[in-house]
Amino acid sequence: MNDTPNVIDQAVAASKMVFTTIEPKKLKSFLESIFSVDVTILSSHSAAEKSGSSSGIFIFDAKIGNEANAAIKKLVLRYDPQSEDRLFFEYDLDSQYKLIDRLKDTGLPIPKVYGVDPTGERLGVSGFVMDCVDGEPIPTSLFHSGPLVVASDEERLNIYRSILKTLVTLHSLDHVSLGLQDFTKDAVGNNSAEKLINWWWRTWQWTMPSSYDRLVPVKQWLLSNIPQNDNVVLMHGDPNLGNYLVKNGQVSAILDWELSSIGNPELDIAIQVLSMESHLSTADQLSVTPPTQEQWLSFFYEAGGRPVKHFDYYRKHAAYQIVICFESMCKYLPADIQGAYQQMAEFYWRVIEEN
Repeated sequence: MNDTPNVIDQAVAASKMVFTTIEPKKLKSFLESIFSVDVTILSSHSAAEKSGSSSGIFIFDAKIGNEANAAIKKLVLRYDPQSEDRLFFEYDLDSQYKLIDRLKDTGLPIPKVYGVDPTGERLGVSGFVMDCVDGEPIPTSLFHSGPLVVASDEERLNIYRSILKTLVTLHSLDHVSLGLQDFTKDAVGNNSAEKLINWWWRTWQWTMPSSYDRLVPVKQWLLSNIPQNDNVVLMHGDPNLGNYLVKNGQVSAILDWELSSIGNPELDIAIQVLSMESHLSTADQLSVTPPTQEQWLSFFYEAGGRPVKHFDYYRKHAAYQIVICFESMCKYLPADIQGAYQQMAEFYWRVIEEN
């Protein structure tokens, strides 16, 4: 029996064990500065245990205001993990907060944000507070448990359609009118695509895995073969299915905007395709058979997406980013999980290196 889903869940849990701990007194003070009233933190939740492995996530209930007119809110603090055992070399929580706030009236299903500590002066780490949206997360292991597994075939298809409709809505936004025409990654480059490739490379250099040299020609090939950038949109940057919440068969929120930038929509689609395609080799051992690339692109077109261009290039670009994530995680995972992750990474290496 393939144990990939369990390995993925263990890896997510391992990443969070080393994240910095938020001091309740500092969080209370920060919340009171945001809401300008007394705040009492009531309880915390563990709903994010099997989702996400990059930023710190603290989910909690808080009483906002005095007894006469208090409101109970379920909130999320997203924060810099402040650990050497982290996924990315840097975290820009301030830009992430400002982006989500800027998208609040676009019709996208996103949480309401309330306030940010960009420097960590109040919280001790940089972070921001937002609403906890009602919905069930799709676990990182995708097809092992969660909404996609308990759904009927028709319900699952509707979830897929809702996910892609959300992505099409994002790609259809006028990012220039939103003031995001220069929303690129902070790295060297003459355009958004070069900056994105070079930004990811900084994490590779920071990680310095044993496979470092293997990726050098890949980076050069990606930089030398960037397709003409004639369809720049606001990308999510990591729209794998584990970054969606589902309620009543529909997307209630799309989360984790830390990798967002302007770029080509094909990269978002390629990330989704590869994150599911990697499970196909063990589909007979899964509760749900993952969609193929052909099926997913068909769903995308049905949702209103434009025909993809240069998709072979964006598959390699997506695999390049995923390999960097996997190798970065391996530097802090226990040895048994590390070996399993390196084995899973070979699927993405094959995508990168195939002619």
